[in-house]
Parts: sequence; C-alpha cells; structure tokens
Amino acid sequence: MGKKCKCPPVGAPEWVLTYGDMMSLLLCFFIILVALSEIKKEDEYRAIVAEVKKAFGMKGGGGKIPSTDDPKLSLMKRLEELQLRQSPHKQPSNTDDPGMDGKNPQVTRVREGMLFTQGGRVTFEPGSADLTNKAIRDLQSVAGLVRGYNNKIEVRGHAATMELGVQSAYPDLWTLSYARAKAVMDYLASSEIGIRSDRIRLVANADSEPLVQRVYTPAGQEPNRRAEILVMEALTRDFQQPESSN
Repeated sequence: MGKKCKCPPVGAPEWVLTYGDMMSLLLCFFIILVALSEIKKEDEYRAIVAEVKKAFGMKGGGGKIPSTDDPKLSLMKRLEELQLRQSPHKQPSNTDDPGMDGKNPQVTRVREGMLFTQGGRVTFEPGSADLTNKAIRDLQSVAGLVRGYNNKIEVRGHAATMELGVQSAYPDLWTLSYARAKAVMDYLASSEIGIRSDRIRLVANADSEPLVQRVYTPAGQEPNRRAEILVMEALTRDFQQPESSN
C-alpha cells in the first residue's frame, strides 16, 4: 500500500503576502509618476512633493544621509527641479504695501520655459569682440544642433573685470559684452550658417556673472570673456503673439 499524500497547509503561502505588498507599493509608485507627468497647477504639485517627502521620512533641517549616488538621479531632486509649463497669466500680489503701480500690482509669468545650454563657451581675446578661429569652429558645432528648429535662442555676452584698456574701442563692459553677443548672432545668422535672426535674442551681462573670481591675469580671466548660447523651450511664435490679459 502506497504512502498517503500529505496535503499542503490551508491558505496561501506566507511569501504571497510579501509579494502582494510589494506589487501594491509598485502600483502606487507608478500611479504617482503618471499623475505627475502632466502638471497643471503649481500648488497641487508642491503639495504632492511635500506629501511624498513626508512619506519617505524626508524633513527639512535634518541634513542628508551620505550617499555615493549621483544626485541628478534622485527622484525628489528631479521633482523639485521640474519646470512647470503653463500658459502666461497674471497673478495679483498678496502684499498690502503699495508698489510702483499702485496697491494691486500684477506679476506676469515669463514665456521662456526651460533653457538648455548648447555647446561650450565661446571665448574672446581681452578687450575684443572678434571671433577667433576656435570660436568659429565651436559655433559651427553648435549650429548643427540648433539649425532647422523653431525654438528661440538666447545669446548671452559676458566680459571680464578690468579688461578694457585706455585705447579700447568700447566705452564700458556692457557695450563690450553686447558686441560679443552680437558677433555670435551675426555669424549664426550669416549665409554660411543660415539660422534665422528672428530666433535669436541678445543679452549683455558685462562682468556681473563671472565664472572665475579674484583672478586678474588675462589667461586666468579667459572664462569670463565669453558668450553663451542657450536654447529656450519656447518657440519663436510664442513671442510673436500678444499675451493673454487673463
């Protein structure tokens, strides 16, 4: 006579409970990601981030746990740095103090959206706004990345402190930094490159945004004698239409 088969215990194995909990947590996590994929209201976004932080036990003032992970891969960091794409609108101020335009000033949201730096820095010789051979090669590389699109481009000109000599052709650093941005725009809009000039916006910063400080040699200040090219998230047509008055 064969041995009697031993029946398994009644009910599901214990590992099924752990597996079910894990699947539930993963489902909730992906639901949160889907809910955040299209953010329409900034206050709701802030509230969700605060609740997620609370759920993970993240509180302000307590510092951070040491980690070798790249901070750019942090979910919370990416959520905090996520830019909100909203249509332009005006919001009334919450202050009771009268401003320059009266007691009810308006704050207008800008249309630029996110800005993406393209290529490296285009550097210049001291006191000069002429493009060097290296600068032209750099601009040719950048042109290959931005040509054929309709995004707005911002060219920011910079200057280094004390780089203007007595015989300088420019009266001040603002004029010099603008001339550098203009030189970059002229080359990008030339027939050789072919980027439409209406896509480009110029910004002069003089020496207000130095990359290196307390360095006074011409070689050391080279990073400050630069022009930067940034591509906006907004399109050219966004700046050719009047803003809504709502």
